[in-house]
Amino acid sequence: MKERDDKLALQETEQLCRLYMDCKLSVFEETELRYILTQVDYHSPLIDEARQIMEVEVDISDKPNKIDKYKKRTFRKWLLPVSVAASVAVIFSIGVTLFPNSTNGWNSDEPYYMAYSNGHRLNDGDARLKIEDEKKSVDEFIKEMSELEAEEKQMMDNFFNL
Repeated sequence: MKERDDKLALQETEQLCRLYMDCKLSVFEETELRYILTQVDYHSPLIDEARQIMEVEVDISDKPNKIDKYKKRTFRKWLLPVSVAASVAVIFSIGVTLFPNSTNGWNSDEPYYMAYSNGHRLNDGDARLKIEDEKKSVDEFIKEMSELEAEEKQMMDNFFNL
């Protein structure tokens, strides 16, 4: 009876592998097939090919070892990002400690201006003048637009009142 059940399970596994190869399995069914392929020790050309494509290794003899490998792999996956983040945090804290203010004499009470002209960085004084000029021109533009809007509104009111 056991031999018949094993043969039936082998045929069912092969059928699932065929369906997988034909892209006819849902994501849930593919997950089940992946689990089955890790748990059983069946071998046939179709099953072995499906294992190779799915990158599944069979290791039913030593389950704790398999779990240890998974834990080590998971540990390695998050070890690099954590170590990089820790390094960045250390470098940032050293930079804040050593350079609390900019070397340009920037004081936290005063605004710090930075501007570029033709791809070159301007010094603080020139940047301040350029930004203030731009601010004045923007303020003038806004003032002109508000005057035009007021004139148009007045014209619309006159038109509707006639």
